[in-house]
Amino acid sequence: MGLTFHEYKFLDYIKKSKEFGDVLTLGRLEILLKKNDLSELQVINEKDFDEKYSEKILINKFGALSVTSIDNSNYENATEIIDLNLPIKKINKQYDTIIDFGTSEHIFNVAQCLQNIANLCKNGGFIIHCLPANNNCGHGFWQFSPELFFSLYNEKNGFSDTEVHIIDLTDMKVWWKVNLQNQGERIELNSDVPLYIASKTTKIRENTTQIVQQSDYKFLWKNKYSKSQKISKKNLISRIAKDTKTSFKSLLAKLPFIKDYYLKFEQKKLSNKKFFKKNRYLEKKNK
Repeated sequence: MGLTFHEYKFLDYIKKSKEFGDVLTLGRLEILLKKNDLSELQVINEKDFDEKYSEKILINKFGALSVTSIDNSNYENATEIIDLNLPIKKINKQYDTIIDFGTSEHIFNVAQCLQNIANLCKNGGFIIHCLPANNNCGHGFWQFSPELFFSLYNEKNGFSDTEVHIIDLTDMKVWWKVNLQNQGERIELNSDVPLYIASKTTKIRENTTQIVQQSDYKFLWKNKYSKSQKISKKNLISRIAKDTKTSFKSLLAKLPFIKDYYLKFEQKKLSNKKFFKKNRYLEKKNK
């Protein structure tokens, strides 16, 4: 639960389109910016960055009217002590902007957590996430994919203007905007670096829902589509070529002196095909 270089830039990006108003943070956001980060961000007055937590930054730099924090424990003196694993029985106040920078991955009942976030957000308010996506195994319970945010934060569930970005934690110059995939396809992203996913959405209905199924499966079910049907539509020559290639690969995988090297090569090739920078649904954006 912290404000790093990338989270700061994401807030700055969002501020250009909407005022923050009353802000709720999941956990108190600890300031994790370094001196060189402040220089890169062209921060003139660094006084607010001397604090341990980010309430003053959210008010003075991003125009928040107020900042409330919730946590499961009072160890960081959060404003409200709430377990987001459980339904919140009584909502005393809703907020214009809810910031989830590194909390949801630590909550076991993540679906309930996301519903709580939606319930705490005002109609017309913003929900902002920045969470682990890849190569953060062991950091929390979960890592998140673009599919989750596209499937949850849609108009049928009461949300609009959803944006998803992929952040390479080793690159301070570039983000990757994720465009919605074609029906029946997946966005599968491999990487050799830690990736975070940053998303924002607007709540457009007071009572939101969580009708969520993975989109490529929904497409299959709706169209009664299967791999066998897809293969049968191929012409005879392409089917013969594919069968020959498959047989040759099967042979290589069985040869005693070759199989270990071959299987490793094939797995590496498959991984490289899904390398995030090569994905056609990712659009490179200079920050």
